[in-house]
Amino acid sequence: MRLPSRTELEELVIQAGDIALRHFRKVEAERKPDRSVVTQADREVEAFLATEMAARMPDAGILGEEGAASAGVGPYRVVIDPIDGTSAFVAGLPTWCVCLGIMRDGEPVAGANYMPCTRDLYAAADGTAWWNGRQLAPLVSGAGGHERFLVADSEIHLRRRLTYRGKVRSFGSAAYHVVLVARGAAEAAVLGRPHVWDLAAPGAVLAAVGGRYEDLDGGIVDLASLLDGSRAPRDVVAGTPEALASLRAGRI
Repeated sequence: MRLPSRTELEELVIQAGDIALRHFRKVEAERKPDRSVVTQADREVEAFLATEMAARMPDAGILGEEGAASAGVGPYRVVIDPIDGTSAFVAGLPTWCVCLGIMRDGEPVAGANYMPCTRDLYAAADGTAWWNGRQLAPLVSGAGGHERFLVADSEIHLRRRLTYRGKVRSFGSAAYHVVLVARGAAEAAVLGRPHVWDLAAPGAVLAAVGGRYEDLDGGIVDLASLLDGSRAPRDVVAGTPEALASLRAGRI
């Protein structure tokens, strides 16, 4: 089965972002049974992406945050987070994104992440990662002269005491946090206990530059175990193995 090209994935998330923008700052939030927030924009974006990807990858399974589901046959699974950062979306903040990922045998292999308000576009395919049309170089731990910062889940302080010596920032989107690490802006990301739809699309970008997901207390995250829609059982961090080891040595 042919995988969509990076350009195809980028075009789809841009179109999906346009759908979401039609609702931005005009939509009413609802509460799902788990008390998380959802909007009509989430549903419309997911329906669009699920339909488009089913036409392109008819044998692939589909998993979407808002209920799109198909078992499929073979090793591929399309994973959709229609609006990652719905709380930011509802609050009228610009730090939300549309995420479309492809996993093979439980590993992210391609994906696109689009922030419609800023038009930032992160994508990966064929082992390379791109940001706004520019190929990203492999991450080098400790490189760069910019001010160090960590991006973190907005509720991590309720469970953990962070002792990181740089600045800690939170933008309300796990996917955005991951791609900030992938482009070398953030040293690492502490993601809380995310779902696979938060991790699949940005995970392809992260992997292409030498990063990965690990449990905060050690060990590589098994994304395949989250394909049932469950939340990660432990706090997840994103970065290069070297950066994450360094952070742990400082007890984060």
